[in-house]
Amino acid sequence: MTVQQSKKRPLSRYLKDFKHTQTHCAHCAKILDRITLTRCGEIVSKTAIAQLDSLIDENSWQTERQSWAALCRFCGDLYSKEQQHYFDIIGFKEYLFEQTEMSHGTIREYVVRLRRLGNHLSSQNIPLPSSPVAYLDDSFDAWLPPTSTNNYRIALRKYGQFQTLNQNRDVHFQENKSTSDIY
Repeated sequence: MTVQQSKKRPLSRYLKDFKHTQTHCAHCAKILDRITLTRCGEIVSKTAIAQLDSLIDENSWQTERQSWAALCRFCGDLYSKEQQHYFDIIGFKEYLFEQTEMSHGTIREYVVRLRRLGNHLSSQNIPLPSSPVAYLDDSFDAWLPPTSTNNYRIALRKYGQFQTLNQNRDVHFQENKSTSDIY
């Protein structure tokens, strides 16, 4: 009587198969045409994947698989790179996906504009505004880059709407907190 050994394959082979079975981005659910693979939130390059030659069996792969995600290029770039802290880019992107009827391309444009503006404002040492209203009025006009000023204003207004919505949620949550000593 022989004991059936489970077949071991290189991790890179499992990842190649995994990559080909993914149809939608793990974050935004966009249909994938080009994929960025991440492990625990870190982008893993094609070169690094090719070098993952550890032999593992199917059970080990099922455990390891939980650490991997297939993202569209946009989400891979957004979630895996260090973010400047001038704007809540990820929260803004999620707001645009969940609360608006914008196309992926339009959302990408807003996010890219806001990220560029955040980098510009940070490099100029411009302080963060104290209120979401500052994103809606002309408070930033003096510091906007000289090119594409209107595009930045449009992105700021949309970001102001996102900030106002978040502020209203926080106020509503605070008002509805239970203050009873009984419970």
